[in-house]
This record gives sequence, C-alpha cells and structure tokens, in this order.
Amino acid sequence: MKRFIKVTMAAVSVWSTAALLPLMADGQGWINNSLSLKIDSRWSLKFTNEARHNEITFQDAFLRNWQGGVVVRLPKNFYAAVLYKRETTDKPLFILSENRLTLETGWKTGLAEKWDLDWRFRTEIRGYDNGLADNHLRFRFRIRLRTKISVGALTIKPFIGTEPFADTLADRINRNRFYLGASFPLGRHAELVINYIRQDTKGKEALDIINSGISLSF
Repeated sequence: MKRFIKVTMAAVSVWSTAALLPLMADGQGWINNSLSLKIDSRWSLKFTNEARHNEITFQDAFLRNWQGGVVVRLPKNFYAAVLYKRETTDKPLFILSENRLTLETGWKTGLAEKWDLDWRFRTEIRGYDNGLADNHLRFRFRIRLRTKISVGALTIKPFIGTEPFADTLADRINRNRFYLGASFPLGRHAELVINYIRQDTKGKEALDIINSGISLSF
C-alpha cells in the first residue's frame, strides 16, 4: 500500500506538470538554480539565481535576481539562515530594483520510511531603490511533504506543498502558492527540480507557473 501511494504521488507530480504545459498558454516559466557549499558539519554557504518569464516557454524575461548567504544547522533538525537578495523587475515605465534581507528558519522530520515533512518560515525585509515602491516586511510559511521512490535505475523525489504570504502593507494573508512536482538526482552533487506552481494573490488573476532548475550541493 505504501509503495502504491508513493508511485501514485510521483506519477501525479510528473504527469500533471507535463500535462499542464500545452494548457498554460498564459502561464509563466520560472528558472531557479541553487548552489550550496558546506564549510563544516554545521555551517554552509548558499547561493541562488532566478529568472522569471512571461511565457511558459521561458521567453520574455521580466524578473531576475541573485542571492547569497549563510546557513547553520541547529539541534533537533532545525536550521537558520541569513540571506541577501538583489532583484530587478521590468515594469511598463521603469525598472524596479530591490534589496532584500531574508531571515529564515526551518525544520525537517521523518514521518515514515522514505517520507519527510518540512516547514520553512521567512521574514523578508524589502527595500526599493529611489522610492519607486513602498518598503515593507513580508512573511512566508511553507510546509511540504516529500517522498522517494525508485523506478528501475531512476530515483524520483516527488513533493507537494503550500506557502501562504502576508506583509505589512496588506496586514493579512494575501497570497498563496501551491507546489506539486519532483526532483531527479543527476549524480552525487546535483539534482533537477521540475514543478508546477499555482499562485493565488488577492485582487489579481491566478498564475500558473512551470518552475525548473538545477540544485548543486558540495
């Protein structure tokens, strides 16, 4: 029964992502790459790079960012991180540039054989150049369920998650992201991540997003 659930979850993660591609003419394509460098048993450096595109075919980029910071492992499967991000977004009349400081903490636990549950909480201090947008704080809480299965020589790690957002401008939860996808190890230090994101924001149309990227860890 457990194996059936794992296979079903993997199939839904991969097949739903593939099936959505031809249906998401108005969707967006995001690329997220990351690099983690271990310093010792507790400390590591983390770097990310992201590009968002108005087309599901990853054309017409409108947002770009890079991020770097330090991560520390804490007792009982907790961790904490401090990260700096520089982001630019193409607006109709100007380019919006942001400096973002992120304070992050998280936790992970095993639920059963090959099943993991993790959560991540972020406080983002968002500041914009030249007063082109209002500086504010944003809060994000992601909870995610993951498993791992083997199909012949291929290992698949499907996941499902949700992440509500709130900020000091709206003073309430005003956005949610739903995640469904899988990661595919490419070797000892790399994996490919492909997933579907449904983003619902109060007062805006929902976004359908295909997100992909390479995650490196040394």
